[in-house]
Parts: sequence; C-alpha cells; structure tokens
Amino acid sequence: MARQQRLVRRCIVMTTMMMQRLSQRVRCATRRPVLLHPRQFHSLGISADISQRLQGLGISEPTQAQRKAIPLILDGHDVVVAAETGGGKTLTYLLPMLEQLRHYPVPLDRAHRPAALIMTTSQELVQQIRRVLDAVAPELAQRAVCLSSTNQTLSSRRACPLLVATPKALLRATKPGDFAYTELIVVDEADMLLGGGFERDTKQILATIRNQVLLKRDLNVTPTRDETEDEDDDMIDHADVSHCKRQTIFNYGRKSVRQYIDYKFPDTRFAVTQDFHRTLPRLETSTHDLEKFMADQQLTNKDQARKMLLWSILNQPDNANALSSTLIFTNSVASAEELYAYLRHDMGLATCVQFHKEIDRAERQQVLAQLYEGKQQMVVVCTDIAARGLDTTKVHHVIQYEFANDVVSYIHRIGRTARAGTHGKDNALVVGKIEEASAASLSNGFSRKRSLRKKCCDGDGDAGIAMSEIKELKLRRVIGYNGSFPNTLIYTTCGKYLIYSLGLAVVIRNLRTNAQAFLRGHTDVITCLALSNDGTRLASGQQCKSRGNKAPVIVWDLHKASEQMATNTDQSGALLFRLVLHMGKVQDLAFSAKDSYLFTVGGQDDNALVCWNMANGEPTCGTPSGDDSTLVVRAFHTGPNDELIVTGGNYAISVWRVDIKHRKFHSLRANLGNLKRIVTCIGVSPDDKIAYCGTKTGDLLEIILDCDLTKPNCMLPPVGTQKPRYNRTTKERFSQGINTILVHDDEENRRFVFLGAGDGTLACLRIGAISEATVKSTPIPTDTLDKLVGGVTSISEGKHGDFYVGTNNSNIYNFHLEGTTMKLELRSTCHYGSINDVVFPRSLERGENENSHLFLTCSKTDIRIWNARKGQEILRVQVPNLVCNCIDLTQDGSVIVSGWDDGKVRAFYPESGKLKFVIQDAHNESVTAIAVCSSAHASNKEWRLITGGKDGRVRVWKITASRQTMEASLKEHRGPVNSIQVVKDCSACVSASSDGSCIVWNLETFVRTQAMFASTVFRRILYHPDESQMLTCGSDRRITYFDSFDGEAIRILEEASEFELLAMDIEQTGTLFVTGGRDALLKVWHYDNGETVAMGKGHSEAINAVKISPERKEIVTVGAEGAIMVWEMGNLLDTHRS
Repeated sequence: MARQQRLVRRCIVMTTMMMQRLSQRVRCATRRPVLLHPRQFHSLGISADISQRLQGLGISEPTQAQRKAIPLILDGHDVVVAAETGGGKTLTYLLPMLEQLRHYPVPLDRAHRPAALIMTTSQELVQQIRRVLDAVAPELAQRAVCLSSTNQTLSSRRACPLLVATPKALLRATKPGDFAYTELIVVDEADMLLGGGFERDTKQILATIRNQVLLKRDLNVTPTRDETEDEDDDMIDHADVSHCKRQTIFNYGRKSVRQYIDYKFPDTRFAVTQDFHRTLPRLETSTHDLEKFMADQQLTNKDQARKMLLWSILNQPDNANALSSTLIFTNSVASAEELYAYLRHDMGLATCVQFHKEIDRAERQQVLAQLYEGKQQMVVVCTDIAARGLDTTKVHHVIQYEFANDVVSYIHRIGRTARAGTHGKDNALVVGKIEEASAASLSNGFSRKRSLRKKCCDGDGDAGIAMSEIKELKLRRVIGYNGSFPNTLIYTTCGKYLIYSLGLAVVIRNLRTNAQAFLRGHTDVITCLALSNDGTRLASGQQCKSRGNKAPVIVWDLHKASEQMATNTDQSGALLFRLVLHMGKVQDLAFSAKDSYLFTVGGQDDNALVCWNMANGEPTCGTPSGDDSTLVVRAFHTGPNDELIVTGGNYAISVWRVDIKHRKFHSLRANLGNLKRIVTCIGVSPDDKIAYCGTKTGDLLEIILDCDLTKPNCMLPPVGTQKPRYNRTTKERFSQGINTILVHDDEENRRFVFLGAGDGTLACLRIGAISEATVKSTPIPTDTLDKLVGGVTSISEGKHGDFYVGTNNSNIYNFHLEGTTMKLELRSTCHYGSINDVVFPRSLERGENENSHLFLTCSKTDIRIWNARKGQEILRVQVPNLVCNCIDLTQDGSVIVSGWDDGKVRAFYPESGKLKFVIQDAHNESVTAIAVCSSAHASNKEWRLITGGKDGRVRVWKITASRQTMEASLKEHRGPVNSIQVVKDCSACVSASSDGSCIVWNLETFVRTQAMFASTVFRRILYHPDESQMLTCGSDRRITYFDSFDGEAIRILEEASEFELLAMDIEQTGTLFVTGGRDALLKVWHYDNGETVAMGKGHSEAINAVKISPERKEIVTVGAEGAIMVWEMGNLLDTHRS
C-alpha cells in the first residue's frame, strides 16, 4: 500500500454525491473506449459480467445520467451529476466504483481499512444502497459495511473495502486513521450533506481524508513522493493567490454548495441531464381545486372537504384498480397522523400505513420493504421524509394532500413515481387558482432555489402566478421617541397629530384617540423631518451607515395618511416621491414658503444643497453648500420669498436664492465680523427680516436679513441691497449648546423666541414688539427658564399658543404660554438607551388574555411596566447610574427579579416598585442572565432563582420570605452566561454562554448532564414546549435544533440572518418561533419546516429581545435604539397550525 501511486481528490456530486480519485494506475487499467452515443453498459467501460447481471435485472440500457457521468468517472475526473429523480443516479456512481475496486492493489478480503466510502442522509438510504449492492455485486456486498445506527462500531479485524454510512454514524464508529487508504468518496444527496444540518460532519470527514499523508505518517507508513507533492498542491499561499481565487476562499464556507465544490475541487466536470428539475413527460399531473369542490358539494368545513376530495381521488377507477401503491404527502406530522386516522379508522382502508419521523425505525423499514417488493397495493400517508432518495419504483401514484412548500420538495415528491422508465400519476389538492397556477408552472423547469412562496417565473398567464410570499408583519403600536436628532418632533398646525421618528418608521399619532399610523420606507436611521406650510406633505431624510451608499429623502402625502389611519396603521402607500442624490446622510431639509420646492442639505461627506420641484419630484438645481459643513437649512415664510433660504454651519451663515430659470443658486454670506461660531439651528421670523441662530457654544445670534427684492444689488441681483449682518446676542450662554429654536409672534404683535439647550434648558426670550425687533442692539434678555429631563432637541408649535417639546431622553412635553409663564406637562416617555430585555407575566390564575395586558422592559437605570393595550407606562423602578441587563417574574407575578451590572440581584414589588430584597455580590461582575423556578404561590412558599454572570458562573439561589441562600455555584463556562432556560418541573436548566457551550444542569444534584459545543457565541437558548428539543442562536447566524435526550444537533438553519442573532422566543404550541438580531429584522419561523413565514422591518438598530404575548396575538420587540415595537401576529398561527 505504501508504494501505490499518488492520490488525487475526485468528487462526484449529483443532487447527491462526491467521489475522490483513484490512482493513475487504476484509471489507466479501467479506461475503456467510449462510443459517441453509447446504448449498452459495456460500451461505457463496464465489465461484461456486470452488464449481464444488469440485464438479468431488466436494466439493458443506461440512462442519460449514466451515459454522461460514467465515462468521466472512469477517465479520472471529478464529476458532479445532476439528474432528475428516478434517473438512475445510484447506479451512476456504484458501477464505476465496482470497476475501480476490482483493480485495487490489495485484495478486497484483506482491506481492513475502507478503500471506498459512500455517505448519505438517512438510515433508510443506507439500507437501500445495500439492497442495490446485493443485486448488482453480491460478492462486494458481502464485504461492505453499512452503518445504519450511531451505536454501531467498525471492527479493525473485518475486511472493509466499502463503507456506507450517514456522517454522524461514521464519526461515531471510526477514527481518522481508518481513512488513510480511502480512495473513493461518494457524497449522496450532496445538497443536504454539504448545505444543511449535515454540513459540519460531512466537511469534517472530507477534511480528514484530504490529510491522508499525515494519517499515514501516524500509522508509520512512509508516503510516496507523489502523495507528498499532492499535499503540497493543496497548500495555498495567500500572497500568491489571485484576486478571484482569494474572493472564492473568502466566500467558502458561508455561501453555496457550488462554491465549496469550486474551491475544494476546482477541476470538477458537470454531467447534467436534460430533464434535471423538470417534470417528466411520462408523468401525468393534475390539480384539484378545493374551493371549487366545496362550492359544488356545498361544504363549509375546509378540512372535511379536503378529506372527502382525497377519498374521491382514491376511488377513481384508474386508481382503485391499479396494482400499485400510492403515496399521500402532507406538510407536517400532525396532518399525517390525522389523515391516517381518517383513512384507516373512519373509512376502513386496511392497506393504509403511515411513514414519518415519529414512526419507529423498524416499522419504517418494513414499509419500505413492502414498497420495494410491490406485492400488495398500499396507501402510505407520509411527510417529506419519504420524498428523498428512496427507490419507490412500484409506486405509480402520488397525491399531494397538502401542496409542497418549495420547489425542491415538489420535485422530490413527484419523483417517487414514474421512475426507471415507468409511467406515473400525480394529483395535487390546491386552494384556489393561485396555487393551481403554481402547480402548473412547475412543469416548465426552474431553479431549485426558488420557493413556491415567491414567483415561479415572470411569463404570461398562469406561469406568472405564485403562491403567497413571506408575509410582512404589521406594526400595531410603537413606544418611544428618537430624540437624538434635532427637529424630529412635529406638532401639526391643526393640533390633531404629533409626528416623530422612531427606528425606520415615521410615527403619526392622533392626540385625541392615541391611535398610531406608520410611514415605512426608510432603510436606516431617520435624521430629519419637515412639514409643509399647508400641512399636507411631510418630508423625511435618513442616513446610511454603509459607506458609499446614497441616502434618500421621502416625501409623504400626510393628508392621505391621516385620513386613512383609522382603518390601517400601515400608511406606507402614502409615499409620493423618493428623492435620491445625497451621499451618506441627509443633514436637514425645509419646504419653501409656498411649498413649491423642497431644499435639502447633505451630510459632511456630501455637503450639497439641492432644490427639488414638488410638482414632479425632480431636482431643479444643486450646488456645494459652502467651504465647510452645513448643518441646517431654513426657508423664508412669506410668499414673495418662495425662492429664498438661509443656511448655517461651521463658521458661516448664508442666504441663498434659487434661480429656477437658469437652474442655479446665488448666495450671499452674512457678515459676522470677528465672530467664529458653529451654527446648529436657525429660526426665521415670520416677517422674514431676522434669523435667530443657535450655536454650539451656547449663545444666540440675531442676524438681520436684508432681502428687499425691490432693490436689487448690482453684483448679486437675486438678493437685497446689503449683506445679512450680525446684530446682537443673548446675555447668557446656554450649557451644552443650543439645539433647536422656534420664533413665535403672538396676536398682540409680540415676539418670543423659544430655544432648547443640550443641558435640558427650555428658555423663553421675550424680544418685544415686532416693529422694534430690527432696531434694538442691546443683548437679548432671558425671560423664563425651565429644566427638562434630557437635552432639548425639538420644539414645535401648534395652534393657540400650544407647543410640544422633545428631548434626547425620549421624553415629550406639552406646554402653554400664559402671560410670562410656561405650563409644562409630560405627555410621553420611554427608555432613552438600549433596551436589554422584555418579559410577560405568566400567572396561571390570570389567564393568557390578562397576562397579555402587561409587559416589563429593562434598560439603563430603570425597569418599566407598560400597558400593552395603550402603550402607556404604568410603573417605573429606578436605580441611578446602573444598567439592568435582565429581568424575570415569579409565576404568580408577585415579585420582579432583575440582574444588574454591579453584580447584584434586586427584587421589587410590581405594585409599588419598592425594593423587596437585594442579593449582594451575586456575581463577581455583571449579572447577565436570570430565570425563576417558582410555584404558583411564590410569595408564600420557597422558590428558586438561577442566575448567570459575566464571570461564567451559574448560581442557584433558594429564596424564602426572610433570606436568600446560595445552594450551588456551577463553574464550567469560560465566558459570560447569556441565557438560562428552566424546564417546567424545575428539575433541570440549560445555560448558553459566549464561550460556545450550552450546558444542561441537574437542579437536584447540581451536576452537568449534557453539554453542546459550537464555534459561536451563543446568545439565546430555549426549550420547545414539549421539551424534546432545544433551539439556539448566536454569532454564527445559524439556528440550531438540539435533541434534549442526547444533546446532538439534529438540524441547522444556515444563514438564518445576515448578521448575529441576539433574540429568540417560541409560542406555546411550538408551531412558530421568532428571532431578531443585529440586522434589525424580526422573523417568524415555522418550527417543523424551518422556513421564514413572516418578517417585520421597523427597528433601526439591533433587536435585543423578543417575546410572543401569552395569547399569541402580538409580538413585542425591544431594540438598541430604545424602541419598543408591538407587531400583529394576525392569523399566522392558525394558518400554519392547520
């Protein structure tokens, strides 16, 4: 064996397989002359005795896949075989493997390490391959080892030239050294083994075999020179890799199966049949409209009608008398069991059996054996577990009782009939013309990656009709206000609505009914808002965090949105124009005096001033707004000055006029003398004579605007006779700068200037009579001062002296000006920093409906209790200068327990917010996770508290009425504990950590019972409601299903998100679960199918926590931007449960 020639990797992949190359000597020995159009197996290079054996089995001519692939395999190429179901792919790789093993340098009865390896996806397929081997090559089948269970082991004493196994069984039964002489590898069903839940195990095995030189050195066998060279060929020096190759390496492992093949096996040949992913001509397909059947039969119960329609199909003459079996496919185990009970017990169909994952393995093997023999007619009710790879030649009829969820499932379902040149029939029960059109469109060929939830094709007629797409979740309510950007709170002049930004949405709130509507169209944080003077249009601008992207401005029809908000909360259809020119950020915007134009200013990287025509949404002209950054733009108010604006920024204040005829701007810079100021906000007086400019240094500048258009200046004719000039300033300076200014002229011709400062100061400056405003030169006095919570960023005027103020602490105030006093009232409040957790009560006495009325959130310095129906704060518990990381409630809701960043656990009474107890030094550092094990009367009996810390410890506490005692401190994690979940009987819990481990703890003996490991930062872990499985998510962007019994990963949803997943929750029946992460998207998943069924876009930053309400009608998400969003679940649960 040590002297055999060098090994070169070969892969054979169909929708299935991968094979490694034989040595050069083997290739030369097995090479045969190939005819141009081979019609016999011997002309492909297959030995005469094998060809005769195939003829004895009734297989005389090779299929198209075999004609294309077998010569390539025997000629020494890496081959990908892609063929239709029933296209003979198993023999495609078995026949050349038999030929190559015949020329193996060591007799097969003395090969104690496998020379060939076949990996497949299920134990049923392992047994099926064994049956094919028995029929085609019984002498090899006797020596082949088939591992169909994870409990089997590989004996070193027994000859093992061929090994057939699932990846998990293979890893359990073998050691790396067992693959030292493996020369052929077949990966059956490669799209699943290399791209699904089997991916990690499969790639680990392939990587092990690629290191054969090292394996042989471990066995003290000297590798040949060619093998050493081959090892060197696999090494890639990053400095010498081309850009294209480097990009392929960068994408490898996180993109498609094809990229993995291109990287690991760059010389692969592809053998693709003509009918790949097409329905075969010999397959008769038909659809049955369930709604039409219900109308004809006058039925109202859809489930009962579906069963009756199925029974009528089964009793059709061409089906009832057929000497063949029928497969009936459903989308879930529950549906399969219900249908089986109907057919077997209610209708007395004795030949009906069921086949799904909940059926015992021995029973499934018996059903497969009966289908393979075909001696009796059978009706098999099954799920998609029966659709993959199984040889069902004797099945001539397939019925889709529930239509396939995606294209791949559809292809594999119909592939269970019309196999090996036979004819078959497919009947699909569909709902309405849309699904019927979807079923019809599948016969035309398509990409396997397209889901039936998306458009199948763009052709005419039925082919262009698709099933329902991923549903978009509707926002029912938002709590919060993003006061980080100035002037993002607007009080409409009619006094009915308050408009502000939160996340990716603009919120319209009816002040009388407290109803909300949402304008959604932005893709990043909204930075500025502007309302037209007539109150019918709203403009909003955003920033783009990704460098090089353009930031849009959206103009909304506010009149339409406010009129229809009573019937629909989502008013995104009110979008009028989407204006895209600015790079990176829209700094500020303003409507002209007559609302004819919209003026926008870009951010620091753009710094462009653009005028937009509001008649058609087209840009009129644009220009750089100055030598340095421009921070604010304001329009004049009177009609004749419709084309005039004033801008301010770093050390400059300028007046601009847009020349519509010549499509250009004319500017005139204000004369500030020796003043050097950064202007952050501007307020223009209603008569357009004065501009009041707030600065970063906290002083207010009064600028006289001389813009008399009747006296044009010869040098700058668009502007007036003199330059705008500085007049005076305020007596005092306002701490942390002036953020916003509002100029108000009352009915008695008195002028007031309201300004908001960064330290929370709301000031009223009494200017005096309007007629004297431009002639005074004495410093402006401050009349009234009020201190608000948070820096003031917005002041907006309604009618009759009514104003609203917003702060960067997410507080909204209302005030009235009465004489010389301002009467302030807090109208809305929320967390102003990242919200870390959310929880609903779970009292058994209150019931699901009452438990859904309240929820709790925690953030920096406080815990808040909210009325879920009204979105109002009920109670606030404050602990200054600390951050609350996690919260939970006892089962009866009598105690709130919370973990803080000072390492303490604090418990509070939910009625009063008073402190109940404190566990000092619960953890050395921050408390990062918390969970309660409590009885129904936690206030009267003892209960347990489990906490996790940044130090990696999990601690169990015994809580009584008078003391808190630590029962155990469990230290196995090496990183922060991010999540803890407790089983229903409180006998065990599971903890997830940033170190990539999840550990199940016995809460009676306080020992570890299981551990799961992965190369990720686990963020959340939760139990399925029946506690048979666990779900995890984390930094690897995967959702992993773990078996609670043995801790094995049984399913992995790859790339469930583009960014790290941070939050997850599951509803009580286990049908749906939800996730959120750094991509700010809320996704609803079907648990069994692993598919996204709904999605919500609203947050502008990461979703930190998500909870489904106990009554399962709403989803609450909390984000890093301080937003609380309540989403409607609608009929999602009922739809997918059925």
